[in-house]
Amino acid sequence: MTGLTSTIRKSFLGVSSLHALGLPLLLLSNIILARLLSVEEFGVFTFIISMLTVVAIPVSGGLPMLLTREIAGYVANKNWGAYRAIFYRSHAWVAAMTVFFALAGSAWAFSSRDNIDLPLIVAVVLLPIIGFSSVRSGILKGLGRPGLSEIPKQLLQPALLILGFLLLGSFGFGSVNYALLVYLGSAVFVFLLGSAILVRVQPKGSLTTKSDASDLPRWRKSIVPFTLLAAATTISAQIGVILVGVLGTAEDVAQISVAQRGAQLVVFPLMIMNTIIGPFFVKALLSSDRGELGAVTRHAARLTLLLTVPLGLVLLLFGPTLLRVTFGAPYDSQAFIPMAIIIIAQLISVALGSGGILLSMSGHERHTLYSQLLS
Repeated sequence: MTGLTSTIRKSFLGVSSLHALGLPLLLLSNIILARLLSVEEFGVFTFIISMLTVVAIPVSGGLPMLLTREIAGYVANKNWGAYRAIFYRSHAWVAAMTVFFALAGSAWAFSSRDNIDLPLIVAVVLLPIIGFSSVRSGILKGLGRPGLSEIPKQLLQPALLILGFLLLGSFGFGSVNYALLVYLGSAVFVFLLGSAILVRVQPKGSLTTKSDASDLPRWRKSIVPFTLLAAATTISAQIGVILVGVLGTAEDVAQISVAQRGAQLVVFPLMIMNTIIGPFFVKALLSSDRGELGAVTRHAARLTLLLTVPLGLVLLLFGPTLLRVTFGAPYDSQAFIPMAIIIIAQLISVALGSGGILLSMSGHERHTLYSQLLS
């Protein structure tokens, strides 16, 4: 049991080191963009990205969680035929959904006779990138390589965004369209790199074994609740920006976006733990060792809470000053109250542990879905 908790700590430290570098880079990219654009333009950019994230739900859906669970089991049992089948079926699904949305978007643009503007083009190109990147992430986590799944998105993409936004500022191209082009370019580059990483770490047995899709009925049964769960989780994360964008102004969207960025620091340890803990749950469940499962759950929750509370206290006590120094004076007063509300909710969530991941990895994803829909 000591070896198991030591492995969890090592995985946590490995992935957390990536996030410890990546999260400040992501915040810095948002700070630079917020200072490059006006408050209204920053709100428009945030609203477009949030809407795209929600629209992309049917493309990748619940595939990442399904792939993490199934592949972890196939690797443990060396069932390479099933591994090969779910690998290709998941990619085929993303490709099919991408074609569907591309045709639907084209038909809508033609029937409405509206001009096809740049944000729509960026959205169409980003949809398959988001879908295939989600598939790649789920596979790598199932293979026990959470670090490799996170490096492109957590380190490289924020660094590219920072470079791109700084170049926009230096050449005087401070507009939403140029910012979207930078975002698209970084996403394409990161996707290509992540795909190359996945090719390099493929298990040798999966490359020669004949595909075995006998588990397809079980995958289909699980994908619906996983997709609904992913939808509920994504919408929960984006609902603030989307509702404010629909009911309020672009300036209001900018304020709530900054509040979410600040509060994201608090949920940082839980995000890391949820990234690495899935395969540990699967292995404990496969061994039918409830003592091991309990130890994994308790250790993960305690480690996460230990790191979260100090972050929350610092943000609650010095939030306005930190917002003013980073994002600027327009955000220090209006963004703090929503940030404080989100922080308090995040602290409660972290204290309750990774129950949703445990339920999903043990085949009880429907219960996770019910809780998400209720919340």
